[in-house]
This record gives sequence, C-alpha cells and structure tokens, in this order.
Amino acid sequence: MIDYLLFGGSLLDSSLLQPPPVSRSQDVVWLLIGIAVVEFVAFIAWTHVNINRFSIHALYRNRLIRAYLGASNPRRAPNPFTGFDDADNSLMTSLWTPAKSSWQPFHVVNIALNVVNSKRLAWQERKAVPFTASPLHCGSAADNLGFRPSRTYAGGLTLGTALAISGAAASPNMGYHSSPLVTLLLALFNVRLGWWLGNPGQPGNASYDRDGPSIAIRPFVAEMFGQTTDDRRYVYLSDGGHFENLGLYEMVRRRCRCIVVSDAGCDPNYGFEDRGNAVRKIAIDLGIYINFGTLHELKKRSKDNSGITGAYYAIGEIDYKSAPEGDPSTENGYILYIKPGYHGTETADIVAYATANAAFPHETTADQFFSESQFESYRVLGYEIMDGVLEDAVQNVGLMLQVGKYSPSMDRLADLVRALDPNVIQETRDLYQQQERSAVEKA
Repeated sequence: MIDYLLFGGSLLDSSLLQPPPVSRSQDVVWLLIGIAVVEFVAFIAWTHVNINRFSIHALYRNRLIRAYLGASNPRRAPNPFTGFDDADNSLMTSLWTPAKSSWQPFHVVNIALNVVNSKRLAWQERKAVPFTASPLHCGSAADNLGFRPSRTYAGGLTLGTALAISGAAASPNMGYHSSPLVTLLLALFNVRLGWWLGNPGQPGNASYDRDGPSIAIRPFVAEMFGQTTDDRRYVYLSDGGHFENLGLYEMVRRRCRCIVVSDAGCDPNYGFEDRGNAVRKIAIDLGIYINFGTLHELKKRSKDNSGITGAYYAIGEIDYKSAPEGDPSTENGYILYIKPGYHGTETADIVAYATANAAFPHETTADQFFSESQFESYRVLGYEIMDGVLEDAVQNVGLMLQVGKYSPSMDRLADLVRALDPNVIQETRDLYQQQERSAVEKA
C-alpha cells in the first residue's frame, strides 16, 4: 500500500531499483517525502504518547483493581457500562492517618528497580535493587538513591498502580531473570507490564513528580536493549520478585521483630528458591543472618495423592544481635514462614479440587484467570493453614503461661510466633514435665 502511495506501483517496479540510465529524481523525491512524513509522525508519537500508557500495564492494573480493591470496597458506585469505580483505586497516601490513635497497618509494596546495565560488577547477577512504595515515601535505600514523599511522587502514586508494578512479572527487564534475546522480543511485541517513573535519587530532582517520561523513544530503546540503570532521570520498575519475591529484605532492613511470610510462589518441588534468594541477599547486603531450623518438616505433595504428615510452616530466627551495628542487648526477630501445601487431610472441597488438579496448590502463576472453584480452593486452604497455625500458637502460649518462665500475651502476634519456635516449645515442655514430677514427688 505504501509503495502505491509513494510510487504509484510496486517498489520493485520503481526507478529506484532499475539500472541506469533511468531517471530516479521523481521517485527519490517521493521517497524523501515518505521518510519525512514517517519522521514527523514518529516525532509526534515520541513526544505525545506516554510510554507507560502504550503498554498492557493498564489492562493488568484494571483487572487487579477490580478483582481485589473493588471487591473490598463496600460502598462502590460503579460505572454502569464499565463496572469500574474511581474510588476503588486509592492514593497511597490515603492508607495512613497520622492522627489516628488506634493501631493501623502500614502498607509497604515490594517493587524492583532494574539496573540491567549496572556498572557495578557485584550486581551483574542480580540486575536490580529493591524499591518500595508506602503511604509516606517511595524510593530505594540501595546505592544511596533515597526516597521521595508519596504525596508528590509520580504526581501522587495510587495503590492500584503500585500493586500492578509489584506484580509486573512479564517485562522486558526482569532483574536477575533478564536475558538479552527475551528482552528484545518482549519489547518488540509490547509485552511490557513494567512502569517508568522518576528517579527517586538526585538524578530525578526534576522528574520524580511526573507520571512518566516526556519523550518516549529514549526509555523504550533502553528497555528494549536492556540498558536500564539507576543514574538517569527515569528508572524502570517491575515485579518485586525480580529482586526478592517475599518482601523479606525490606522488612529486615527496617529491623522488624515479627515477620509473617507467605511463600505462595509456584514451587511444586519445594526448592525454596525465593527463601534462599532472600536470606542470601540479606546476609550479603545487611550482614544479618537468618536461621530456619525445621524446613525439613515442610513436605511437597505426594505423587500418588496419598496423605502425608508434615507442617505448613517453619520458624526463622533473625540474628539482629550480631548485625554490624547491633549489640548483645538487641532483641532478635522471628519469622513465621508459611508454605502452602496439600497433605490430603484438608476439608472435602479442597480434597475434591486437589484430586482433579494434580499441581494444586502450586499451579503456574502464569494463569491469571482463576475460576471460581480455583479461587475458592486457594482461599479456603489459606484460611485452614492460618487457623491451624494460630491454634497451635495459642495452645503453646497456654502451656508457657502455666510453666511460668515466659510471660507471653495472646494479644501480641510476636508472642504467638515465638510460641511456635521448636526450641521454645521443647524447653517449655521439659519444664512442664519437671514441674509435674516435682509435684508428684511432693505428694
């Protein structure tokens, strides 16, 4: 079609491909006109089409907002045509009320900042650094980047956008999963769930409050050829799992004493890749070591669908005392590590679904279209697991109170988690048996 518009026929029949002495002047003029028109259209597109809008990110984000944020909004007034309500997608800053006197959760969204083209040799494998979005600040503590107020970052970052970026697994630049050939193909086919935002560090002093680059071609070329880095005006953000999938790194960096981790990644063989990646990077970067003592009790699903005896959780101890800036009086932290599993002893609805789906509960995360039975089976399994974990914790706390050595509280999650520590449980049981023997001897 373009050949006929420019030359009145096929390019093969034009004077441009004919041997001399054919005159080419007219076809050359039309060729130059065509090039000029293409350049003009490209210039308009580069400067007027937001690179963040020209991707499938918005489709993914809207599905997440409707499925989760909309479902949790009790006062929805949806558009009768689209089914969406603007109130579903709240600003990050609205999730925190400073003047509120009662307890409230503080949301931290786990994101990866891609540095595929990093010049630091130590980062050639990871190719990403942690980035967080919270109601107060957005940014990264890595490489001295820093943070910006959430009320102004990206013009006011919304929770839906932050969640979609945090789950942007299919992206040309994917941290330590990045591959030059895959990067090029994903960019050319516009499989781009990531998001370009202003650098939270000094290079982004004039761009951190914008919702995307003003010129699209530069970041797109950097994205297509794996040239993303952290020393330019804009940075490329993607799935937090492209650096560390559990969000454990940032919680330990903040010195949290009690951390609950739900490792719901696709891990049918129980290789614990995400846990190992988190523990390794925390030790390298922060100098803090974490010990999980009972991982052997977490068992994968049996191949013959028979029942197994195993645990759904393990307890990890965070050694804050020996951290570079710690001291012996510092209190260590505890991690309640939840690993979804199928033991064959669950309720009837879970057993029925698991019988029909051999990969449950580790079906591929590429499946973004859960059916009703699939969604409900995972929800009920999660409820059963946590109900059983907390029941064990309450029983152990009761025994600890009876022994009298510890003074745990049923109202403190940290005490409930500590009550699941096998060492504490064994010590408590030994003391209880000693007290019983002493009571018998006195009688």
